[in-house]
Amino acid sequence: MAETAAQETWSSASVARAVDAALREAGGGRMAGVRIAYEFGRRVFVVQFVRGSWLCAATVDAATGEVLSILDEGPPVAQTDTSGAAGTAVTAQLAARTVWDMQPTVEDPAAAYVATDAGLAVVRLCRDLDWTLVVEDHHPTGFAAIRRLASVPGGVIAGTADGRMFRMDTAGRLVWETRMPGCPHRISADTTATRVLLATNAGTVELDARTGTLLGLFGGAARAAAFLANGDRAIAGHRGDLLVTTPSGETRWRMDQGELPERLWLHHDRLFVAGEGGVKEIVVGEGVVARWSVPGADSVDDAVVIDGSVFTISDGSRLDRHSYATAGYHAGPAQVNDPETITVLGAGRQPWLLVGHRDGRLSARPV
Repeated sequence: MAETAAQETWSSASVARAVDAALREAGGGRMAGVRIAYEFGRRVFVVQFVRGSWLCAATVDAATGEVLSILDEGPPVAQTDTSGAAGTAVTAQLAARTVWDMQPTVEDPAAAYVATDAGLAVVRLCRDLDWTLVVEDHHPTGFAAIRRLASVPGGVIAGTADGRMFRMDTAGRLVWETRMPGCPHRISADTTATRVLLATNAGTVELDARTGTLLGLFGGAARAAAFLANGDRAIAGHRGDLLVTTPSGETRWRMDQGELPERLWLHHDRLFVAGEGGVKEIVVGEGVVARWSVPGADSVDDAVVIDGSVFTISDGSRLDRHSYATAGYHAGPAQVNDPETITVLGAGRQPWLLVGHRDGRLSARPV
């Protein structure tokens, strides 16, 4: 019985590695299915996937994980994707030079907190005769540049370049402040907004979101971290290792993706990892099921999923759109200069793509 269970675990892990290798080699795609075959006396996995308008099949050596071939298989897939960023962008300019991070406020999807060199700004999409993007507040903190933030009910939790963590309410008043060993790479709040998770070079830090009290320090250096809907922690290391642990610290699932992550977040019930090699959609307990890559770019710095599209920022210089369903590449929605970070706002019964630029400019366009 134990031997059978071990064989099933080995097979599941091998299939996951084969799918990831095939999608990486193809430059992106969405898995359609996997079958086992034998070719020249060796066992192989045939990974079928959709890439844009094409149905493809990759042959992967089951023993080594080497991708042996990728071929078109069958007629092209009908293209139904017509979504994308449309319309004229509305803009706003901050006095600060760089926008580092942004997140919509919990109370209003048309507003967002913006992390800058000088403090925290609040921007909002408003409509009179036409849509405008308005900088409602800019709260100077007197701290170092704010690099990362997470919106919570009644305010925002943020981290500075020198490792200071603090919570600010909607009026700009400081609720609590504490110090960390270094600048957090990413910040994530759980669904109850009672815990916050920080990915740092000293490990993954968990704080009480209400008081700033240290709740725990886990593992080694982390590049990105996020809470799952059930309270589990997902932690991505600098070497591409992905670990899911229970609230008590027990390891629930582990995956070695082998690529440097930049960002990790939960969208519905799937994990998304942006970084080296593009954006990956991951089913916890199984593995990668889709990958979006940008032609000519080594990595993706930031990304969002909006309806049927995936928008990516790569190499600090380009914004591109991809089809969520088929992983097809559709280039940029418009000329966008020096994008640093992106997020999603909701206004006028439709989503808007909000882009933060390195010169302090903000731009938003309907999707």
